[in-house]
Amino acid sequence: MSQIWVISAPGLLHIAVTQHDTLLDYALWYPGFPDGLGDIYYGRVTTYLSALGGAFILLNKNLSGFLPDNAGAKNLGIGDKILVRISRSAQNGKAVRLDARNLSINSLNSSEIHLVQRGPSPLEELSTLWKNLSITIDNPHLIHFIPSFLHYRVQIAQEPCPSTILEQIEALKESFVKLPMGIQASITPTPALTAIDMDSISHSQENQTKIKAQFNANRIALPPLLHQLRLRNLSGAIFIDLIGLPIKKRRLLQDDINKSLVKDPISPRLLGFTHLGLAEIVRTRKRPPLYELLTSDHGKAIHILAKTMQEFNSISHFNHYHLIKLTLHPHLYQVLLKDEYAIKDFERQCSVTLQLKTDLTFKPQEWNFSYE
Repeated sequence: MSQIWVISAPGLLHIAVTQHDTLLDYALWYPGFPDGLGDIYYGRVTTYLSALGGAFILLNKNLSGFLPDNAGAKNLGIGDKILVRISRSAQNGKAVRLDARNLSINSLNSSEIHLVQRGPSPLEELSTLWKNLSITIDNPHLIHFIPSFLHYRVQIAQEPCPSTILEQIEALKESFVKLPMGIQASITPTPALTAIDMDSISHSQENQTKIKAQFNANRIALPPLLHQLRLRNLSGAIFIDLIGLPIKKRRLLQDDINKSLVKDPISPRLLGFTHLGLAEIVRTRKRPPLYELLTSDHGKAIHILAKTMQEFNSISHFNHYHLIKLTLHPHLYQVLLKDEYAIKDFERQCSVTLQLKTDLTFKPQEWNFSYE
C-alpha cells in the first residue's frame, strides 16, 4: 500500500512517500524554520546592478533577495515597491531568488514592505504531487500542520513507521549510496557542482566480456542512483562518473538516464557527456538540498536537541526532572532561539522546560546539558 508518512522528531518532520518497504519520495521539514519557497512579499528595491542583470529587493529587515531582469527587475529603480515570490530558497551561500511574474493580489494591507502570503510547505507540496495517497501521522498533534483541505486524507498510525523505511531515511545522511550489482556511489557536493563517482566493489562478470559486464552493471545501477537525486534533493550541476566503459559506450546509456530522469517532478535534464565521459545533469534549484539542511547551524542545533532528548530519556527516573539547561556554541544558540517550534516540541516530548545557554569558549560541535 502506498501512503504519505509524517514522522515526528524533535524540531522536525520527516515527510516520506512509501510503497510497502520502498521510499518513493522524501522531504525534511523544519516547521519553525521554513525555507521560504513560494512566499510572496511586498518588497522594496535597494540596489540595481546592470552588471548582474537584476536588482536586490528588501523583503523585511533581515531578508533580501535577487530579482533578475527576465523575472521582473527590468526598468526598476531604487526605492520602487514590487510584489515578488521566492522562487529559490537561500542555499549554497546565496540569497533567495525572486520572481515578480504572474502575481496578482487583490489588496495589500500596508504600503510598507511585508510578507503577504506563505508558500506551500514540503508536506503540502508532496501531498499535491501524490494526490490520491492517504496521509499517516505518527502523533495526533501533527494534525495542526496539515491544511484543513487535506484533513479528509489523514489517518493516525496504528503502528510505527516500518523500520525499513526509517533505515532508508537514515541512509540519506550518508555521503555514499549502495547500489545493485555490488556498486557504491560516492556523493561529493561542492559550491559549484555535485560530483558522483560510481565504483564497482564486487559485481561478477560471470561469462560476459569486461565491457559488456560494465555496461550492464551501469544500466542496472543508474535508476536507483538517479532516484537518490530526488530523495536527497541534489540540484544544480551534477556530474556522474560511470564505471569503466569507453566514452562512446557511455553515450549508449543516454536513453536509460533520460527514462529515469523523466520521473522526477523537477524535470532534471541530461545535457550530455563531457570529454572525460562524465554524465552532465542539471536539476533546478528550489529548496535547499538535504545535506545543507542537515549541516547548517540550524540543522546541527536540531541534531543536538535529538541527542539531548535521547540522553535525557536514558537517565534513571528522568520523569522526576522538570528543567533542562542546554549549553551551545553561540551560533547554534542564536539560530535555535529563532525556532520556537523546535523548543516547544522538545519541551512537549520530554515534559520539561528547556533553558538555552551559550558559552563563548565552545567549539561548534561542543554542547552539554544539565537537569534539575
